[in-house]
This record gives sequence, structure tokens and C-alpha cells, in this order.
Amino acid sequence: MPQSGIQIVDLRCDLAALPRLTRSFWEEELREEPGPDGRPRIILRMLEADRDGTLFDPVTGARPPEDRIYQIGRAQALEPALGTWTPLPYFQVKGPRPDGGLALDEGPTNWARLRIAPLPEPDRAGNTHAITLAFDTGLLPRGTPYVALAPTAEETEYALAVEGAQNAWFLKELWVDQWLEANFREARQAARGGRPLRPEDLTWRAEHWARMLTLLAILDEWGSMPRVKVMASSGLVPTYRPIDVDLVLDIGNARTCGIVVEDHPDRPLDFNNGYVLRLRDLSAPERVYEQPFESRVEFARASFGRDALSRRSGRANAFHWASPVRVGPEAVRLSADARGNEGATGLSSPKRYLWDTRPTALVWRFNGRGADGTTTEPPVSGPFMEHVSEEGEVLETIGHRLPAASRARFSRSSLTTFMLAEILMQAAVQMNAPDIRAARGSVHVPRRLRRLVLTLPPAMPLAEQRILKDRARAAVDLAWKLMGWSEERADPALPRPASKPEIIASLDEATATQLVWLYNECRWKLRSDPRLLFELKGRVRPRYGPGPSLRIASIDIGGGTTDLMVATYTAGEGQAITPKQNFREGFRIAGDEVLQAVIQTILLPQLEAALAAAGTRGPKAMLRELLAGARAGQSEQERHLARQFVALVLEPIGIASLRAYEGLRGREGGEVLRAPAAELLAGLPAGERAIAHLEDLAAARGATGFRFGEVVFSATAAQIDSVVVAALGPVLAELTEVVHAFDVDVLLLSGRPSRLRAVKDVVTSRLPVPPHRIVAMDAYAVEQWYPFRDPSGHISDPKTTAAVGAMISATAEGRLEGFLLRSSRLAMASTARFFGLMDQTGQIRDANVLLREPDLAARPQGQGVSFRIPFAAPAFLGFRQLDLERWTATRLYRIEFANPASVRRLALPLTVTIERSDIDPDAPDAELRREEFRVTEVVDAEGDNLRTSEVTLRLQTLEEEAGYWRDTGALTVP
Repeated sequence: MPQSGIQIVDLRCDLAALPRLTRSFWEEELREEPGPDGRPRIILRMLEADRDGTLFDPVTGARPPEDRIYQIGRAQALEPALGTWTPLPYFQVKGPRPDGGLALDEGPTNWARLRIAPLPEPDRAGNTHAITLAFDTGLLPRGTPYVALAPTAEETEYALAVEGAQNAWFLKELWVDQWLEANFREARQAARGGRPLRPEDLTWRAEHWARMLTLLAILDEWGSMPRVKVMASSGLVPTYRPIDVDLVLDIGNARTCGIVVEDHPDRPLDFNNGYVLRLRDLSAPERVYEQPFESRVEFARASFGRDALSRRSGRANAFHWASPVRVGPEAVRLSADARGNEGATGLSSPKRYLWDTRPTALVWRFNGRGADGTTTEPPVSGPFMEHVSEEGEVLETIGHRLPAASRARFSRSSLTTFMLAEILMQAAVQMNAPDIRAARGSVHVPRRLRRLVLTLPPAMPLAEQRILKDRARAAVDLAWKLMGWSEERADPALPRPASKPEIIASLDEATATQLVWLYNECRWKLRSDPRLLFELKGRVRPRYGPGPSLRIASIDIGGGTTDLMVATYTAGEGQAITPKQNFREGFRIAGDEVLQAVIQTILLPQLEAALAAAGTRGPKAMLRELLAGARAGQSEQERHLARQFVALVLEPIGIASLRAYEGLRGREGGEVLRAPAAELLAGLPAGERAIAHLEDLAAARGATGFRFGEVVFSATAAQIDSVVVAALGPVLAELTEVVHAFDVDVLLLSGRPSRLRAVKDVVTSRLPVPPHRIVAMDAYAVEQWYPFRDPSGHISDPKTTAAVGAMISATAEGRLEGFLLRSSRLAMASTARFFGLMDQTGQIRDANVLLREPDLAARPQGQGVSFRIPFAAPAFLGFRQLDLERWTATRLYRIEFANPASVRRLALPLTVTIERSDIDPDAPDAELRREEFRVTEVVDAEGDNLRTSEVTLRLQTLEEEAGYWRDTGALTVP
């Protein structure tokens, strides 16, 4: 599909089964035509054998001397293409030739590339290698040279030019010639173990051409290289109506889940036309990930070969993937390779830092090497920076109020923009991929992104909700710029760019889980009769009509938050279901806290014991020094190695312990895990440098023969039971208390940590509902409509329910057959009922409550909400929802001195007046601004007015400003 980005075609082969052909070559010297280097020019002749087996040139009939002939076999032909990109001669088909072959045009020259790479292990068909074809579908008006696809109102076809007569001119193109020679030289040097090449290693001047011609012959005889059809350019064909596509994302602090849904205009919406968002690993493109993926982000350049040589073709931006970040498994793998000498290259989860809009002190660095191939982790740069400010704000989104960035001091909040832009670009390519269109019909019709649907944590503060929505809008603007789809850049000779998608971010993750259960029960189990479900499970309630209503509570435990939603559903005429949200709450204690506790209480004591057994002096002090986070006198590389040790070594072992615990059946006890570290880390992104750093520290303290890989880690069911209860028990106790108070009919448990046995034990022991009305979504049976259904018909990963529920919500009001839900009634209002100063325990004491029910409706103009506080030291302002002093509070703002060095001249304490920002009650974002406050007056202890700039009030929802433990590597050693 033209203008659909860089499309990739995946082929597989058994390298040993490829044709074993050999080609013979002669380099004919033209002594009367010296080249630029003074040596005679040459013509590469591919030889054939006559009846007697004598080799001759079929063009001239010449029979070269035996010592001037060389052969290229299969292994030699494949060698330069292994693990690297090679330009391919895929030319436009003009028509058939009289001899039965194809007449090919001379171009386009720079739109197709090939890469061959080994698979980690042979697949089921016995294939050992991936052959990856990449096609740049960008359009340029037809010119000279013919370098790219040209817009056309008709379908065109392209084929691999394997005959020398058809591709010789292509191989002689200077940029292609230099590219093939560079690949050849690198392959030869690698065969020598990296040692520099000697003159005797390069006997033949045109061997790189000979190898390429042989490779093309092998691919042709293999018979699996596709003919490529390019559809007519959308916008040049009036009858085209693109198929609308929705992208649904549940972005978690630990993992992200995505679903793509096609809405064909000529048939009912069918979730079987939905598919899982897949991420292509751009640094290892044979790898594709089709499951919920890690939310990690790393700055890294994507390369499809030798960009400097590609530009010499006359096409400046061929195969340019303009997004500066990688996400998911690729980002995790790249983070393992980061050196960390100069600064940070990424974050474990940008969503944790939505509040931090300040520019960073150090510039961000690219993971890996620079364009020169030698500079390690260069500063982030590139053409994308002309579209963003130094803080990472997208200039189009903010009306170009700031200059374009000259340094990459992007705020941690802005990395959410870059993450979403990368996901949007991957989705835009996927939805128009040939295999996707072929599998879902209407193969000739392009797809366009209609809506971006995002889920939100139920208790996300309104201020962060607004920032996330702003980041989503900015990501769309940036992605459209980087894909070349912006209107102002549209070439009048090219089709009109795709319009930008609508952004929907109004559904919380816990309610989304309820919609999955409701849809599966009503539409599939009870054949579209919701009233039957309400009669079976619900009850008659005052104020909800004469019929039974169904009250559902859902507790969603993610990586970063544990959330609760209570909602009541009624069934009206025409089987329409109307929801009413009764209560929602959430706490920032969740799965990552369980993982942290496993590491701190189970793994670190075992590591300390192993260090002591090896003779390490003061192993506890050593580990505390290593894992204390940033400290004075510590180099940037030491900080980075400590972070890597936590992220790449301790976290995977902790996760392995929890995964083993998840597999327990019933009340099984005893050990769930016992294995050496090397076995637990096998096949994962390597942390060798971090492990070597630990071993060096141990050796410096007297350890002999300490090898981390030999340390045996174990965990028992009782240990993990205790850890889970200690980490999540208090939170679950508060939430189940609410569930009981609301007298719900069904309680749903979702999120990956809900699979932990101790979680279910805690919930069941509190008896918020009868045990048979507690539904654990990881064991819930679903019908075939569910995109992440496992072979047994269950939801194996309850993380996926939020994204699937959001997909239902986005289509439930009129588009789903047999199911109608008034999803427009679902909205996320503020839960900030009691606003005040937080103490060290994270609670707001009754004496510190500053505002009660700061309700927008009570003050129609949105003004007049203010309070005064005495201020002498930095503190957190937050809120809680219930009038209970013991109830867990949520951090919202941090108040601090703007210039700590000037505090000694101030008469303390100060009296600070804080007022809610002016709100236009008719503005569409009025509700989102209910929690925005500002400093309006500062008075010192002597009654003198000071400038309000002496005090800073800024959003900060994370306790540690330096960052979360998964980013800082800071742990407590017991």
C-alpha cells in the first residue's frame, strides 16, 4: 500500500536447503580505459560452460585463462547479506517479453532491501534463517533517476531483477557499488576475526558484484521471492473509501497492551477483525512481538542500512524511520547494551513521570553507536528535533510558542509523547501490511487510523489525566510529521495525507474489565439477553427501577497501581444496558512493590550469604553501597552499572520466582524455585557488565572464586505468600471494605498480579462477597471473540482485559451485534474530596485537611477555592476520597523553596496562600482542571509580602523525585 511507511515481508528458509549453485566469473580488463585509480577498468563477465565444459563469455565468446577465473558458491554469496541490509533490484514490470520473461523498467532503485539472519532456533518447519524484505512505500513524483515509487491511479507490479542484463546498470550505480563493497569487506574482516584485511585477502576487484549476482541467482532458483503489487494511490482513485481502524492501548507502568480493530463499512463489526498490536524489532527486524510488551523506552536510531550511501541515490529520506525511540522488548534488549558513561538512554516507564515536565539536567543519549560507527552513546539528535522544543513539547501542538530544540533535554513527561508516537508509527505500518490485509479481506483497500483509544487508571489525578491526553495529541501531531503526512508538507502531485485520528481517553482500566465480563456473559453465554443475567446475578435496588440491577466491583492490580471500580448496571428497553459509576479508588502500591519486596526480602539475603561464603568482607555493607542509589563520589558509569544490576539481573530473578509461584495449584507448599542465577538468566538480555562489576567489588573485598552465575537462588511458597500479603494486604483490605459496603453482586479480579495465590487468599478471607461470586479473570472462560484467548479458552493474562474492555466501550453504543451499552455515560470525575498536607506515612491527618469537597459545581465560576498554610520546609500536598484519617492518600503537589540557597535570609515560617486556578465552567476541559492550584501570596513571619516566585508549587505524584526504584536501582538491603 503506497504511503504506508516501511513495509516488511517475512520469509523463512532452511539455509542448508537453498540451491547449491555456483557461478564462475572473469574480470576482463580494459587496458585502454584507465580508471580514477590509474588501474584499467574492468568488466565483470559471468561465464557459462560449453559442451566440453570449457568456460566462455556468452556475450563476447571469449575464453579467459584458467587463472583469471574464480567461482562463487552459496556460502560466499550469502556471507555479505548475513545480519546486514543489502539494496535489492526490485523493478517495475513493464510487461511480458517474447521469450516468456519479464520486461522491467529501470527503477525504482532505492525502495527495496534484503536482510538474512539466523533464527534463535529452527521453527516447526525446520527453517533456520529469516529472509527479511523491506519496502519503502513513500511516494515521489516520477523523475530522473527513478528512485522511488511514483503516484499512480493503477495497480503496478514489481519483480526481482535477477538477469545480468536487467540489473547490471543498477549494480554499477555508485551508491550500490560502494554499499556492496562495504558489505563484502565487513564480511571478509569478520571471517578473519575482526583483523584488518590484507591485500591478499582481496584478490578480485569485482568480487562484491559477483557475490551479489550469485545471491540473486540463488534467490531466483529458490522460487519464494514474491512479486510485489503496489495498490493504486489512495486519493487518485475516487471510488476508494479506506477502511477505518481503531487502535486501543492500555499503557501500564510495567507493561502495555494494544489491540487493532477494523471496521468494515459493508458488514457488522466483528472482533475477529481485531488483532493484537505487534511490534517490529527494528534493530533485529526478523523479531516480531505479539503480546503485551514492556513499557520501557530507549532512545535508539533505527537503521535499514548505510544511510550516507543511500542519500547518494538522489533520495534523501529513503528508509528513514524518524522516531527516536524504541519500545517494548527491543528497548529492554538495548538497555542491556547501554554503557551509561555519559547519561541516561531511557526510562522503565514514562507514564510514571507524567508530572515531571521540567527539562533534564543532562541531555539524553542514543543507545549504541553514533552514525560514525565509533562514538559510543552520542547525544540524541536528528531531523525530528525540528518539530520539538528542548523540553520535548511538540511545536505544532503548542502553537510554536517555543523554539526548536538544539539539545535533547526532554522532560521525563515528554517521553510519553515519544513512546506513543513510536507505537502509532508501528500500528500505521501494521494495519496496511500485506499479510494483515490479506487475512481480513478487502486486500486492495487501504486502512486509515480513525481513533486512538486510551485507558486510564481509575484514581489517576485529573492533572495527570490532562497531561496524558495532551501527550497523546502531541504524539499524533509528531507521528504525522515524521511520517510525512502533515498537510502543509503535502506535495500537490501526491495523494492527500491521511487525516489525524480522534483521541478517546475516558475509560478506566477497572471498568474496562467489567465490560469484558458483561459482554462475554450477555452476548455469548446468554445469547444477547442481559435481563436474564441481571435476574440470575442481580437484585432490585432503590433508585434503580423496578427490575433487578447488577452491581459489579472490579479490583485491577497492575504494575504501578491497584484500582477499584464499583458500578451499577440496569437493563432497559431494547436490551440497552445503562451504567452508573458508584465509587472508584486507586493506590500506588501494586505488582512492582511485590517484585521489590521479593528482591529485598528473599533474594538479597541469599546473595549476601553467597558473598560471605566466598570470603567477602562486609557483604551487607557492600550491597548497601551498590544498591543505595546515587551517592556522592559515584561515577555515572557506577550508577549505571548498579541500575543495570537491578534491572537486568535482580528483576528477572524476582520475576522468575513469582512466575513459579503463579504455577502453584491449590494449597501446594514447599519450594517453588531453586536454580543457579545463570540458569534463571539464560536467554534474557545480558547483564554481564553489571555482574562483572559486582564480582569486581567482591574481589576487592577479599572474595575468592565468587561467580554470580553459580549462586543458587530459592524461594518457597510460604515466603512469597508472606511477601505478597505484606505488600498488598493493607491496600486490598481497604478496597474490599468498600466492596462490602456497597453490597455488590460480583467481584472481578484482574491484572497480572491477581494470578498470585496470596492475592486471592486475602480477598477471599475478607468475604466482601460470597466466594462463588468472586471471578478471577485469569481463570475466566471466554468465547472465540477474545483476541488473547489461550488454547484452553481462558484469559491466560488478565493484563489484557483493560485493552479489550476499552475496545468494547469504543464500539458498544450502536456498533456491536447483540450488545448495546451506553458507554458515553462512563466518565472519570475527580476523587479529591479531602485536600491537605501529607505526613511521612503518606496519610493526611484530620488536622492537616485544608479543603473539603472542593466541588466545581458549588462555585460556578471555578474561583474562590483557596487556603493558607505555614511553610518552612518542603512538603507534599495530596488528597484522599473518604473522611477517614486512616485512608491512604494520593500525592499531587510538592511545595518547596524555589532557591534553597536563599532560605537563610527569609523570616520563617512563611504563610503561603494557594488558590485553585481560574476555570471556565463551560470549557471542555473544566473537569480536568479541578485539581490545578497555584501560589497567589507569600508572607514571611514578620508580615512582609514576598514575591510568589520564592515558593514553587509543582505537580509531583511520585515520592522520590530522583525516580522510581526500577529506574534508579535503589533498594533497601535488610
